Formats: sequence, C-alpha cells, structure tokens
Amino acid sequence: MSVKLHARLNGGKKSLAKEASGRKHAGCRNTGIHHVGLRATNPAASAEFYRDVLGMEIVGGSAPDHPLGATAFLSSRPDEESHEIALFANPVFAHIAFKVSSLAEFRSIHARFVEKNIPVKFVFNHRVSFAFYFDDPDGNTIEVYWPTGDLSCTQPYAEPLDLSQPDEALLEKTKEDRRLH
Repeated sequence: MSVKLHARLNGGKKSLAKEASGRKHAGCRNTGIHHVGLRATNPAASAEFYRDVLGMEIVGGSAPDHPLGATAFLSSRPDEESHEIALFANPVFAHIAFKVSSLAEFRSIHARFVEKNIPVKFVFNHRVSFAFYFDDPDGNTIEVYWPTGDLSCTQPYAEPLDLSQPDEALLEKTKEDRRLH
C-alpha cells in the first residue's frame, strides 16, 4: 500500500472515529460481540479442528436432516457461554451476535428496530437466550440476544418468541420448556 493511500485511509479512520465518538446512541448498550456463526462445509469436522487446535468444547450440533441442517456449537467457557462459535453447513445461518445485559435492553433495541421499520427476520427463544435477527445494510445477518441464564439446553434450539408477552410470561415459558426437555 502506498504511503499516500495509507495516510488518506488513516486520516479517514481518525475523522470517522472522532465523529462516531461524539455521537451518543441512547438505549443501545450491547456488551459487544459474543459469538459468531460461520459457514462450514462439514460442521462436525470443523468442530473437531476447533476442539483439537484451540481446545474448545463441542457443546452441541445437529445432523444434516435437522431443519437447520448440519451444525456444530463450541464454547471455550461452557459454564459461562452456551457457545462462542456456531458452525452451519447452510450459509444462510452465518451471523455475528451481540449480547445485551438485560431483558429490558433486549426489548428496547428490538422496539427501536420496529420503530425504524427495520425488518426483523426471526425472533427466537433459544432457551439459553432470547434473540432476534436482522440483516445489516450489506446483507450480513446480525443477532442481538439476551442470555436467560439457562445453560442446560443443547443447541440448536429455536422456538418463536412473542415479545408482546410480558417478561414474566416469557421467562415462565423458558422454565416450562426446561421441564419438558
């Protein structure tokens, strides 16, 4: 890369960073990226790679005949995070996931999407979390989720989530699902 181009790119980054730091986004307090969903031609084989090379634990997955297709889920901290990498044979499920700190935050961010008419693709109860999915302007799928604290459910698991229900009803449904499974 030429020095001139590098300087121009760095100058652009500085001004963008300066501009972004000056803006406040009320109500958007995500805690950062907490997992990624990647495309894998063979999720089981890729999971073994992450296990054998990075020491991650395979904590879930599904066969090709599952509605989501072949998947594998891995975590380096299974007592804290249900998964940090999700591997999907079907590339449509690849995504980046942002975690929020409370159910109120989750609802607030979802309400902002509805208010701004941003299409939400899915709203799910994963038992380990409540989540909604959308595409960013470039077509990348993004997940926003709130962990329920129930790490007992092996992924993949997805039931529709009705956010018109009060918090108590949503949390009770998760407890009920836990008793049934």
